[in-house]
Amino acid sequence: MVLVSPSSDPQGVWEFESEIRVLHHPTTISVKYQAMVHTGSIRQTASIITMSVQHMRTGDKAICRFRFIKNPEYIKEGARMVFREGRTKAVGNIIKVYPDAPAPYRGNKRDKMKPKYNARRRIKSMNDRDRIEPDPNLTLPVSVTSTTPTTTPTITPTITTNNNNTNTHRTNQ
Repeated sequence: MVLVSPSSDPQGVWEFESEIRVLHHPTTISVKYQAMVHTGSIRQTASIITMSVQHMRTGDKAICRFRFIKNPEYIKEGARMVFREGRTKAVGNIIKVYPDAPAPYRGNKRDKMKPKYNARRRIKSMNDRDRIEPDPNLTLPVSVTSTTPTTTPTITPTITTNNNNTNTHRTNQ
């Protein structure tokens, strides 16, 4: 949130162009690189969309077009910025803002919320026409029981003792 005069016509921007100088980076920076952008009170991750060079290393200078990841921000041309991520540090000036850049497509919310298949849910949600009803004409076989009583065998544990008084442990001599 920003507090500005209504006459300044504040607009949030998704994309901006900046001239940056890389102070330190262990490898190379190229398109699609993402890092935290600090400008004024704004702190948000931004991605590099285009660059005036193919890649940048420590000490290189280039004009890059950035795109905020989460929300559009209110920034002005000429503002100073810091670009950092881990040990990577870069500084620069915002030279152009693009207020007409479209918001990124994030997909349909329903696509993200599709329920996963659940067998229990499927069974509970079956319609009456899908249920299998028993056939009234079906006859089941009758089980025959014998008239002689069956006895269950009893198991008695037997304990065997070793009457030999031999020591089973090895002793060092």
